[in-house]
Amino acid sequence: VDVSQMSPEAAAYVRKRPWMTPELMRKWGCGWIPGNGRSLFRKYYFVYTHRNVRGEVVSYSGRDLTFEKKWDQWIKDGKPEGKKPNKHRYVSGYHRGLELFGAMANRLEESALRESLAKNGLVIVEGMNDVIRLDELGICAVGLCSNRATDTQIESISKFAQQVASNRVLLFPDNDYEGEAGFKELTWQLLKREIVTSLSGGQNGPEQQPEDIRDWN
Repeated sequence: VDVSQMSPEAAAYVRKRPWMTPELMRKWGCGWIPGNGRSLFRKYYFVYTHRNVRGEVVSYSGRDLTFEKKWDQWIKDGKPEGKKPNKHRYVSGYHRGLELFGAMANRLEESALRESLAKNGLVIVEGMNDVIRLDELGICAVGLCSNRATDTQIESISKFAQQVASNRVLLFPDNDYEGEAGFKELTWQLLKREIVTSLSGGQNGPEQQPEDIRDWN
C-alpha cells in the first residue's frame, strides 16, 4: 500500500485517487503485488479483496493497470471482434453476480454508515472504487461489479434495504450510457419489489464516475 514501493503504473493509479490512503487500502484489502509475488495478479494489476456478507474472503480481482493503453490500441486497430480488452480480471470459478461488493454485515457497526443508511438509504454503484470512495466519505454503498444487476443481487439489495435502510435505495451509476441503461432496469426491478428507489447521476459532469465525487450533500 506504499506508493514508493509500487510500480510506476500502480503508483500513478493510486496517486490519481488521493483519497485512497494506505489506511483505506488496508481496511478494504486492496493494493499492489510485486512482480516476485506468488499471485495471478502480480505486477500488472491493482488487487481487490471480495468478501461475503459474513466478512469472509471469497475471492480476489485485479484491475489491469495497462488497460488504457490496450484500449487505445484496440480503438486504433479498428475494434477487432473478440479482442476487446478487459478492465478487470477475476479468479476462475468466482461468480461475481452472486455477491455485492461491500455488503459485509460488520460495516453496520460504523455509526457514520448507519447514519448514511437512515438519511440516504442504501446506495448502489457499479465498481469497487466507487464503494471504497463513498465509504471514505461516510456513505454506505455496495457495488455490482458490473453495470447490470443479477437476480441474486437484486434479491440481496431488496433484503438489505428492507432490513437496515428503511426500504430505500439510491442508485448511483457511472455517467455513461451502459451504466444508466443497466440501472434503469434495476430501478424497475426494485420498484416491482416495492422498494422506494431513486436514480442519481451526472453530479460530477459527463463521463465521470462516482469515485470522482468530491463531497456528498
